[in-house]
Amino acid sequence: MEGGSFRLSWQDLGGIGELVSAAAVVVSLVYLAFQIRQNTRQIDENTKAAQAAAFDSSINHTFMARTVIIENEDLARIYLEGSKAPEALSDEELLRYRLILHNILWSIWNMQSQARVGELYSETWNAQLATLERIVSTPGFRWFWANYSQEFGASFQRIVGDLEARRS
Repeated sequence: MEGGSFRLSWQDLGGIGELVSAAAVVVSLVYLAFQIRQNTRQIDENTKAAQAAAFDSSINHTFMARTVIIENEDLARIYLEGSKAPEALSDEELLRYRLILHNILWSIWNMQSQARVGELYSETWNAQLATLERIVSTPGFRWFWANYSQEFGASFQRIVGDLEARRS
């Protein structure tokens, strides 16, 4: 500082510029960390909401398939008789039995598919394995599966195959 005037050299200005740049980088990093934390929280909330929706959807599908049998004595009889001896059913009854099994199995397959992609807790899917195992154990299911298994995905077919193998 000469004669009371204040002069900055290019070096001084460069140092101030570096200091301002460093402060801007720190502020940007703090802001970025905040945004990442908020985004992670939002993703977690979206995942939980998707899992809840998947659970609700799966339960509703299962409920609808069961309600039809519960509310209709004729369908309940067809389901029971078809499970024991599908060959004893008339053509019309056999068609109805097949459609009942399709609805039930599609509902279970839906749960398995959602569990596989993480939309549904595996605990929910594992609970359905007991239901599937009961169905697989019937002669009616064996008839159905021999004729219609190709209408289900490969991973579901493997699960059913594993259940059948355990029974043998």
